[in-house]
Amino acid sequence: MWREIFVTITHLIVASPKAWKDINRDKRTYNEFLNRFLHPLFGIIALTSFIGGLWISREGSLEGALKQSIISIVAVYGGYFIASYAINDLAPKFGLSKNLPMYQKFVGFASAVIYLLYIIVPFFPGFIILWLCAFYTIHLVYTGAQSFITIKEDKLINFTLLASALIILAPATIHQLFSLTIN
Repeated sequence: MWREIFVTITHLIVASPKAWKDINRDKRTYNEFLNRFLHPLFGIIALTSFIGGLWISREGSLEGALKQSIISIVAVYGGYFIASYAINDLAPKFGLSKNLPMYQKFVGFASAVIYLLYIIVPFFPGFIILWLCAFYTIHLVYTGAQSFITIKEDKLINFTLLASALIILAPATIHQLFSLTIN
């Protein structure tokens, strides 16, 4: 399972059009997607946030590590659900039908770079420039919209911009809000 997650993320980053076609061909059920990709990935995020908050952070403490883990998990889960539900509700504006499980899978795979950043950044807390890699999500959304969702060409750019903004900004906003209130 871990190898499969690593291969999927690597494939999405390196060869995203082919990866999206493979994901579409794979025909995983929604529960398989959750149990074999998303939830283990969120577990890794919780673990790395805890380790980073405990040993890497300047004020490393058990309390700080737990807070960082909670903030990270709430941010990625909340961002995932907000983006998924928003894209599902906005789908008819782009000539698509509502299909929440499909959009949840789309958001989960399109957020691969965001999740990878949540895994890596706790080990480099002062290296904020890493977050610029989040803009690669735009490419993942663009290729996923073509191959996985099969959106019409005339609505592709608008869909890509809106979905990318939701996928990037929803977890970032939740993370900032919780960081301000909890810390």
